[in-house]
Amino acid sequence: MKKIFAAVLIQLGMTTFAFATLDAQLEGLYNKAAQQGGDAIEASYEAFKVAQQKNPTDPAALFYLGASETLMAKESWLPWRKVGYAENGIARMDKALRMLEELENPGRSAKGMPRDLLFKGIAATTFTKVPAFFNAFDRGFELYGELMGDPRLSHMPVQAVSWIYCGALEAADLGEKSELKSEWQAEAKTRGALPLCQPDKDQ
Repeated sequence: MKKIFAAVLIQLGMTTFAFATLDAQLEGLYNKAAQQGGDAIEASYEAFKVAQQKNPTDPAALFYLGASETLMAKESWLPWRKVGYAENGIARMDKALRMLEELENPGRSAKGMPRDLLFKGIAATTFTKVPAFFNAFDRGFELYGELMGDPRLSHMPVQAVSWIYCGALEAADLGEKSELKSEWQAEAKTRGALPLCQPDKDQ
């Protein structure tokens, strides 16, 4: 594990890296952790801890640290560690979102998506899927409401944002918000995102 973390630090150039704006390498590190799990999650978690310590006022570093902590919760075998990681992760992600709201220009992700939309999408997905005792569902559903009401979403390539539409529909189902689900379903259908939410049924 130490070798993996050392390799990550070398790749990111953390001795000279400016964390004021999180670049594609750190974004890619989180995506790799989310997709691969295991050691990739722990490596991302340690790297984001360093990033956040280097620049505690950077909402991107704080957000990714929180997001990686929620991934750590899934990996941990110890119940109290699962709870600790998840609680800290949720709190950090939410704080980072509120910090982003204060910025005139939150910036864009490596793939060109407005960073606040990306972070809201990740947070909404996370908050609506954690166990109910974390009391995060309502906040996650609120974020989906903001995303679905944001005109910028309709201007993004559907392939890049279909996961947001799909997550919103799933959350509306879980929250038994039938009226909103119908409204969002119609919007997803108009955008061409609905078939992407039902790949098995359409094949």
